[in-house]
Amino acid sequence: MYPLGYVKRVIKAGEGLGDSQRVINLLHQIPTRPNQECISAADGLRNFVYDGASDAAAAGLEDIRRQLTISIDPPGCQDVDDALTLCQLPNGGFLVGIHIADVGNFVAKGDVIDSDAGRRMMSFYAATDKVYHMLPARLSEKVCTLLQDMDRCALSVYLETDPALKVIDTRSRSPVCRSLIRNDRQMTYEEAQQIIDEEAYKELSPLKDGSVNQTIVYLHRIAQRLRIDRLRQARHCFSEPDDPFCLLECHEAHQLVEEFMIRTNSAVAQFLASRFPDSFPVRRQKSPDDDEVSRWSGRHEAVLQVSMYFQQFDMLNSLLRREHVQDDESVKPTRISFLQSTIAGLKTAVENRDLRKAVSMIAHESQHPLHMLAMSSWFQIQVSQSDSKLLICSYKLTVSLSQTSISCYFTGSFFSAVEVWIAPFLCWFLSDNPDALSVCLPYWYELFLYTDLNKT
Repeated sequence: MYPLGYVKRVIKAGEGLGDSQRVINLLHQIPTRPNQECISAADGLRNFVYDGASDAAAAGLEDIRRQLTISIDPPGCQDVDDALTLCQLPNGGFLVGIHIADVGNFVAKGDVIDSDAGRRMMSFYAATDKVYHMLPARLSEKVCTLLQDMDRCALSVYLETDPALKVIDTRSRSPVCRSLIRNDRQMTYEEAQQIIDEEAYKELSPLKDGSVNQTIVYLHRIAQRLRIDRLRQARHCFSEPDDPFCLLECHEAHQLVEEFMIRTNSAVAQFLASRFPDSFPVRRQKSPDDDEVSRWSGRHEAVLQVSMYFQQFDMLNSLLRREHVQDDESVKPTRISFLQSTIAGLKTAVENRDLRKAVSMIAHESQHPLHMLAMSSWFQIQVSQSDSKLLICSYKLTVSLSQTSISCYFTGSFFSAVEVWIAPFLCWFLSDNPDALSVCLPYWYELFLYTDLNKT
């Protein structure tokens, strides 16, 4: 008899977090060792130097180094891959620039860095706080990173708003370009949140050039408009929200960045799908199934009637109104139960005049088990409608965007190989390369090769 396998390595039993993480790394074949050949190749990379606007223009870059540019990241972050700008248009509206580090400017198809990124596919953040980076540190923390006061190449996506801060179609300029930026202020989430807490709910004053505080406030207001619109249409709602009133989590500062990144990924997908209507691979999220939503509302009707969170969704509001019209006499005031610990915490917050803590005790899902169950079930519906397969964009899909939200991976260029591969599509299209389609085909093949097409 021949053995079906052999012992390659014996892992001793352990009780620590590191022991468990080691098992997970081996089980899922997570690349944890650095590639020395890849590191050596990155050491030879040097940043491009553009002395003036003419040099940038000659390289096909739009020089926006004079615009106030900010980034918001965790404290001590070195791999800054996105930044934001804001300027006011003559019609009273605003132009938001989302600038993503152009890693593709240094990574060529098939080179050692590209091959290693394809093998790793993404940066992996272990439970032990250890990070296994997809790209060499020199690339993600020095050459490409959008650190303060450094000139960097970026791929820029622009969103336009009307004077009321509602995002509309970008008409004042091209929605996508290659650019040269300079990060004027590298902020932390804590710093951004402090500005939001102090100024965001005051009456808006006219935007002044160079005002970091005003820029944050306006970006926050626009991001919240995007968030409300997204939730109403039940789009891209995959993860359970953190405490929306927790100061330590800097929740609104995180939402500011998050909403612009979500909208940017969608904008890039639609931009490329319109240019390559028969060949660009996109991801999509269908509208929640009416029958599933109806069953969910039947199970969680009591929570639905009192939850401000669920009342943001148009489909749930219309469903609740329809049920009330059909059986108006049966509608009774809804009672909700509070945990004893919540009541005690609320009493302490009131005695201490801690309004933020009081609001958190009332509004956070963890204080209300029934609401938490309803949210968990609701997000499962969202996940079930998320089609994780890559789809070739066709005319039929393009014209049905009102029922189907398409997106692509673009904004995390340091953390996922897919983002690195999306960038060439934009670059070759913006360069008016007549052979763009043939050049992009190998990247599209990689997208299909590294995506689990059987996963739903």
